[in-house]
Amino acid sequence: MIIPYLISTNMNNAQKIIDKIKTENIKHRQAWIFSAQELMTWSAFLLFILIGSISFSIILFAISVSGFDLLLHFKHSKMESVLVLLPLLWLAVLIFFLGASIASVVHTGRAYKLSFSKWVSLSTGISMAIGTLFFITGGARWLEHKFETNIESYESIQEKKTAIWSQPDLGTLSGEIISYDDQTITIKDWKSIIWNISYQEAFIAPVVKIEEGVQIKLNGTKTGSNTFKAESIKPWGGMPGKCVK
Repeated sequence: MIIPYLISTNMNNAQKIIDKIKTENIKHRQAWIFSAQELMTWSAFLLFILIGSISFSIILFAISVSGFDLLLHFKHSKMESVLVLLPLLWLAVLIFFLGASIASVVHTGRAYKLSFSKWVSLSTGISMAIGTLFFITGGARWLEHKFETNIESYESIQEKKTAIWSQPDLGTLSGEIISYDDQTITIKDWKSIIWNISYQEAFIAPVVKIEEGVQIKLNGTKTGSNTFKAESIKPWGGMPGKCVK
């Protein structure tokens, strides 16, 4: 009795499928169409991962230029300090394309093999690995320079760095040494304002030469309208800053 029942059920299901095909006028599609769609999906996934990787590499470049040690001295909350260092445009691009890469692949036929959290981890890990390699090989610096020179409205990382290290009220100052003695350094900042820096107790990075014409950045405390007590003195680094004449 069971076998005839199963046969009857299967025949009914088959007939329902046939009726649905006829009613909705479903057409046969070639296998290559499905293959092409899957190829396009995976190509989009890889493209989104690549763009996310480039964004991550420029974020690394921004942090290396501004100086991650700034977080130890900058008088903001930790979250505010991180946001000050990060180029928000590239952070937004990174988040968007990581999300796009995950969204593009979860609809493929093989997405079920990994959970959503694993897809997130995989996409993020690949982007970070490629982005780190791109940063190490100098690609991020080159791309940042292209954006700076070709897009007028683009705020370069160098400009962001100058702004970050020109906030004496928050403990940062930078500029070019114009004179010095055993107790005081006089610098001209990027707005041509003259500052007298007390540095007897400051840590001086071994690579810094205290001499005229050297560009430096300082952490410390503002003690007057044009005076500053340095806690640390480090090289400006990267491309030279631009003093306003």
